Amino acid sequence: MPAVNRRTLLRAGLGLAGAGLLAACGEDRSTAFVTPDGEEVRAAEARRQPGAIREVRLTAVAGPVDLGGLSVTTWSYDGRLPGPPIRLTAGEVLRATLTNRLPAETTVHWHGLALRNDNDGVPDVTQKPVPAGGEHTYQFTAAHPGTYWFHPHTGVQLDRGLYAPLIVEDPHEPLQYDDEWIVILDDWLDGVTGTPDDVLAELRHGMGAMHGGGHMMTGASSALLGGDAGDVTYPHFLLNGRLPTAPATYQGRPGTRLRLRILNAGGDTAFRIALGGHRMTVTHTDGFPVQPFDTDALLVGMGERYDVVVTLGDGVFPLVANAEGKGAAALGLVRTGSGTAPSAGVRPRELDGRIVAYRQLKAAEAERLVDRHLGGAEDDRDIERNIVERCHSNPSGR
Repeated sequence: MPAVNRRTLLRAGLGLAGAGLLAACGEDRSTAFVTPDGEEVRAAEARRQPGAIREVRLTAVAGPVDLGGLSVTTWSYDGRLPGPPIRLTAGEVLRATLTNRLPAETTVHWHGLALRNDNDGVPDVTQKPVPAGGEHTYQFTAAHPGTYWFHPHTGVQLDRGLYAPLIVEDPHEPLQYDDEWIVILDDWLDGVTGTPDDVLAELRHGMGAMHGGGHMMTGASSALLGGDAGDVTYPHFLLNGRLPTAPATYQGRPGTRLRLRILNAGGDTAFRIALGGHRMTVTHTDGFPVQPFDTDALLVGMGERYDVVVTLGDGVFPLVANAEGKGAAALGLVRTGSGTAPSAGVRPRELDGRIVAYRQLKAAEAERLVDRHLGGAEDDRDIERNIVERCHSNPSGR
């Protein structure tokens, strides 16, 4: 996959620095900031023409969760792994009340959604954390359809079981399909070899070494990832909260056009995923539609989402998510007819077939941004120089 463009990062950094410099030009600096409940935010929300309010309740709890014959003590939403999905239609307002029954403070971050800042769930930045025993209500307009998810932004709580899908339906859905299956991948150790906090402590102690519970790993590599495949050893890899020995199963009929909404909730693992005996057509990445692209397999990084459509054959087929560089995999089954389920260690040939890369995907025409050019020669240094000169020539900042 292509590297992030360094120049893009530099421009983004200079943009933030430039905003700070301009704010510092004038005496009255309050005009440089937009408050979460300010006029600008109210106007932006009004332009979204919010529709009906969809009310949901989430309860963050500590307790046992069954991974498919293995019970672990972890944290989850409503005692489920993954947590119960939230569904609403684009334009509706989500009003989600979180009850915190954990022995620690927490938040909810709505991953991938463009929403008002004070609902983004970053503790001590966009909100005060929700204390143990407390409640907090998030309310925002879900403006864009797509496959999203939610999880805490508090410590390493995501690496327990505190995550769930958020599906925003398109009221004018152009994609033709008969059914769908949400597929959530995860790397898992909580309640098995320690806790995510134990692992974080080891990582802070020294990268590449072995300490305490021995969660660190060396030599995990993948050519597909350009080398490094992660730092943590996981005893299990899950698909929809289930072990490969007791896989989650989709039951359907031959000929069904199935939409798979695939999400990687793992903390340190990229997954190569394929459905045995089938090709997939990529239709969306990270919530937004792309021009359809056929592939044998996907590489799904941490936090990424892909929507694909497959036309199902007749039989029992393995959906395998290989943990890149880690010598193990997560497994699900698609069953449309009679047949024996494959073994937990099955590896379909599609995993070694064509793998789509970002550079091959193009935004759907309706989603493409207008191509705008600054008009030439202005480089990174010019941007900063022009800001400084502006401040000197106009100290009021106006």
